[in-house]
Amino acid sequence: MTYQGILDRARKFERQGRAGEAAAAFAEAAEAMEARGDWAPAVAARARCARALAAAGKTGEAQRLLDTLDRGAASMPAEVRAGLDAQAAHVMAAAGRTGEAARRAWAAMSGFWALHDAKRADAAGVHAARLIVKDAGPREALRPLRELMAQMPPGGDGHRQVAKLLADAERRPDRDHDVLITDPDGAAWGRLAAALAVGAHLAVGNGVPWNTLGDDPGGDRDLLERDWGVTDHATWREQMDGLLEARNSDPAIQMVLDRRGRGADQGAWRAAIVAWCRERDIAEQTVHEVVELSGRILRYESRFRADGLLRADGRVESVYGYDFGRAVNMARWGLNAGYCDAEEAEKCVLTAGQRANQVYSSWGAFSAGYILGRMLRFDDGEFGEWYERSVAGHRVLAEDPDSPWRRMAWG
Repeated sequence: MTYQGILDRARKFERQGRAGEAAAAFAEAAEAMEARGDWAPAVAARARCARALAAAGKTGEAQRLLDTLDRGAASMPAEVRAGLDAQAAHVMAAAGRTGEAARRAWAAMSGFWALHDAKRADAAGVHAARLIVKDAGPREALRPLRELMAQMPPGGDGHRQVAKLLADAERRPDRDHDVLITDPDGAAWGRLAAALAVGAHLAVGNGVPWNTLGDDPGGDRDLLERDWGVTDHATWREQMDGLLEARNSDPAIQMVLDRRGRGADQGAWRAAIVAWCRERDIAEQTVHEVVELSGRILRYESRFRADGLLRADGRVESVYGYDFGRAVNMARWGLNAGYCDAEEAEKCVLTAGQRANQVYSSWGAFSAGYILGRMLRFDDGEFGEWYERSVAGHRVLAEDPDSPWRRMAWG
């Protein structure tokens, strides 16, 4: 077989996601080229081999091969150097060296523009922009994104994509929270995207992409241990199951909400709560506390209406959304921490989305339920920072044209 045939086979393996076989085929093609003295295409083939190795999880081997190629790159034609930079960006990104990956992608873009290869220059420029945002965060990415755009001819597809990334970063340059971030490589439509959007309150509040799962290998362990007592798969699964079954929040809240009839006034509602408690011989102090809880709920609902979280006649039917929304993020944190695999995390996210759809009738109803659950746990009727931040997140998700809540129908 000619080495062109071997390259075609390698690319086919690559398209099929068979990264290990692709790496072996690229290496075989490079050896055939070297035997004929075709050194420049051999370097390009070995660079593709390094990328395939990284995709197969062999990042150490990929980086060693890349180091060898870099040492001889100075004597190679400009096209080979640009191609090497493009592949190196993928290898370094897979190895977690995101800043270096961004610099190599940027160098590839410059090299391809010098060669008047607009298609590959655009692809490298967009890759560089995404890596910059991932490495620096939206706020710190503003300046390098502007500098990158200045080197891209306007009107092209690459320029438009980078402009979109810049616009997303500019939307809230003053802070790294309460901002909608959409990963261009993440889920954009379909069941998974809609389920991920159920966790968008926390994603917006923390300034992380709402539509990705694993984006920080090895991260989030400190958060899980500090806030949830999670240190391994077993404790992660315990917390996840509690959230998916809506057992993490105080059950008294839902009991109180369930006692309210559609046309009941406050007095009738309180009487129904008392009757339910008396039937179960609940202590008088507890009865008093749950009756007072109904009053706090009414005060929050009144404020929700004033702030646009509820319609004039709207009310909250369930706070289960608070658990379902956190379940989506628990899946992300567990995957990042290495306490579950991608398949298990995705299954949990889809379950959270499905259960939220069964309980609520719209994004707005879900959001009000989520925020009420959060307020009753942390705000304690103060309408303080917890409340202001939650309302800010709701407005971003309800009003931003790029919000998943605006682009996807509920359910």
